[in-house]
Amino acid sequence: MQTSWMMLPQPGPRPSSRRAGCWRGRSRHAALGRAPSSTSEAPTGPPCEWWGLGSSPSELPSPAGPQAPGPLLPAPCRISSYCKSKGWQRLQDSRREDYMLKWCEVKCRDSYHSFREGEQLLYQLPNNKVLTTKIGLLSALREYSRIMNKTNKTALCAQARVLKMEEFFPETYRLDIRDEREAFFALFDETQIWICKPTASNQGKGIFLLRNQEEVAALQAKIQSIDHDPIYRKMPLRAPQPRVVQRYIQNPLLLDGKKFDVRSYLLIACATPYMVFFGHGYARLTLSLYNPHSSDLSGHLTNQFMQKKSPLYVLLKDDTVWSMDHLNRYINDKFRKTKGLPRDWVFTTFTKRMQQIMAHCFQAVKSKLQCKLGYFDLIGCDFLIDENFKVWLLEMNSNPALHTNCEVLKEVIPGVVTETLDLALETFGKSSGSQKMLPLRSQRRFALLHNGDADLRPRPGGFRSSPPLRAAARPPACRPGGAPGSEPPRAGGGDPTRGPSRKDAGHRRPLGDL
Repeated sequence: MQTSWMMLPQPGPRPSSRRAGCWRGRSRHAALGRAPSSTSEAPTGPPCEWWGLGSSPSELPSPAGPQAPGPLLPAPCRISSYCKSKGWQRLQDSRREDYMLKWCEVKCRDSYHSFREGEQLLYQLPNNKVLTTKIGLLSALREYSRIMNKTNKTALCAQARVLKMEEFFPETYRLDIRDEREAFFALFDETQIWICKPTASNQGKGIFLLRNQEEVAALQAKIQSIDHDPIYRKMPLRAPQPRVVQRYIQNPLLLDGKKFDVRSYLLIACATPYMVFFGHGYARLTLSLYNPHSSDLSGHLTNQFMQKKSPLYVLLKDDTVWSMDHLNRYINDKFRKTKGLPRDWVFTTFTKRMQQIMAHCFQAVKSKLQCKLGYFDLIGCDFLIDENFKVWLLEMNSNPALHTNCEVLKEVIPGVVTETLDLALETFGKSSGSQKMLPLRSQRRFALLHNGDADLRPRPGGFRSSPPLRAAARPPACRPGGAPGSEPPRAGGGDPTRGPSRKDAGHRRPLGDL
């Protein structure tokens, strides 16, 4: 059931019609929304919440720099609190389309059909599945690898080393493509564990391990039965989700004997131009000790949904999430000398590697994403470190969980939500007013990965698009509370030292005036 709220009338004069994106006698509005999808993590709020802005677009409030954290609230409450602090009010009529900001936890086709580019903000890019589904990410990385292999001999690409897919992404096969699944079945042997995943599920749903020939034979038979089922041939949309099999990392680095991974954030704060950021998150641990031979998935999958199945979770839930500072101290104490690691490896080598991988993945899909002024997205990226301190990207998730059910999440999530919205608002306002993006007053803990200012080229209709793909340089690292003004990677273009011109600094055009 959808919930929406009416924008209350505000005192004072209302602006007249604008040259583009007219809003005659009408205030702009902000909305928060959700509709069903299988590609995002667990929804955390009501189906749809629309918000209204009490001021005109030219008076859009922009962040004034670092702010003290507000009350520790669940994700929907946190977002609601943020919107109220801006003077926005929820709309009650879900059919209204004159919102300003709409937060869609789960995507709905109608949200994009009615979206007005350059006038509204909408959370989640409509085709973010090219990053956030297993098959989407795999296909994008493969294609980008082929492109870069062809162009790697040119002078442009020789300036920066481009990552190879096999250096950070486990070997993966698609089971919906006959040649690939036959190749997998032919190479399988019982010396290596494989993990089978649905392309668009989350929370560990539908995942299982493949350890022996009997389990592989059962999978093979299941696929054949689906292929030959006349019902699925007539109605392919009713068939089960396509799957991938991925080589399981059997030698993960352990924390006190427990398996863990790291959740970080890729923020696309603006899609025209692309302004892309990296944000630190937290480490997720299993409750049980790691045993590669165990059939209990809660010892292999670290997400909270799996850990909650344990009767000990209520008592030990704070042990399943570590802050990045805690992880850094542990690795300093346990491994720095024995493994010859630099001090603060987590905030130097590891952070740089995560940023480098994220930048590579963004470049792989940059030309595929549907980019309109007003789209923004926050994507959860899961990384695993093996016992040799090699970093692996496991997957990317749309609509990452923003709940705060333990102490570390209460420290991390509110800042992620606030800075995401602050950066989305500020970059939206600057793009609408044709201002230079840097410096950004609202940038605090997020590190800039890609500055699209230099990418922009005029296109019909007044908006701007990006040039063809180019190699990604290595972006800078930063601690969770580190200096946000560190120099962004050069591959994204733009001079990071240049701020708005005097002419731009004192003038912001209304949002509909492009």
